[in-house]
Amino acid sequence: MKRAILTTGAALLAGGLLAAPLAGCRGDRTDKPPRRFFPDLDDQPKWDPQETTPFYTDGIVGRQTPAHAVAFASVDFDPVAYADEAWAKPYLDRRADMLAEDDAVYRGVEVDADGVATYVDEIPVEVTRPMVERGRHMFNIYCVACHGYLGDGKGMVGARWNYPPANLTGDVYRDRANRQGKDGYIFHIIRDGLDGPDGANRMPEYGHAIGVMDAWAVVAYVRSLQKARGSDWADLPENDRKELGEPTPPAGGGGDQTKDGGAS
Repeated sequence: MKRAILTTGAALLAGGLLAAPLAGCRGDRTDKPPRRFFPDLDDQPKWDPQETTPFYTDGIVGRQTPAHAVAFASVDFDPVAYADEAWAKPYLDRRADMLAEDDAVYRGVEVDADGVATYVDEIPVEVTRPMVERGRHMFNIYCVACHGYLGDGKGMVGARWNYPPANLTGDVYRDRANRQGKDGYIFHIIRDGLDGPDGANRMPEYGHAIGVMDAWAVVAYVRSLQKARGSDWADLPENDRKELGEPTPPAGGGGDQTKDGGAS
């Protein structure tokens, strides 16, 4: 029994002696380089972004894709043969995004035989409820600050902007007979921004943050804001009215609050 106690005590003492130096390392700072047991993992032969190299004549590490280069994989992938396969859809979408051959989808324009481009009237992809929900999500992140939650141009930042933000629910953006009312125009402004007649930038481009399909989703959501603006409760489908419930009259017994404010 005594021997077991001595053995246990010795083990605890040894453990304490080993752990004691660790307390002295807490919060210490030093200018000495750290110990590197595997230096090849720290000093890998690679190029970092914006780094220069004598390997290329221009010294630039970041290389442009050679003209007329065609991407390929180790496996033959026929987009026509696998068009209806569910597993192939992500690859087909990535292929389409890489090629960006459809002017209507990827640039929001239609090009005629003479090479003249005009903005498409309507969204060239299928509009679904999840798409509109995605558009609302992106709109609330990138557009609300200037255009407001209702799209009326009364956002907190927009009120202090050099140029008044557009009221996206106004007639000029609702009527597709107008250039500004075409879906392709709104898509273009989202992706590429807007410069005024004087050349000053009135809206920054968001193509770096809002992808092609997300931009179309924002367009779809803007259309829903336009439709909701000034709509009456009776304009909603019956299923939506049941889901939302009857509107609550404003305090004081006023009229239908959806008449002027719109459904939202």
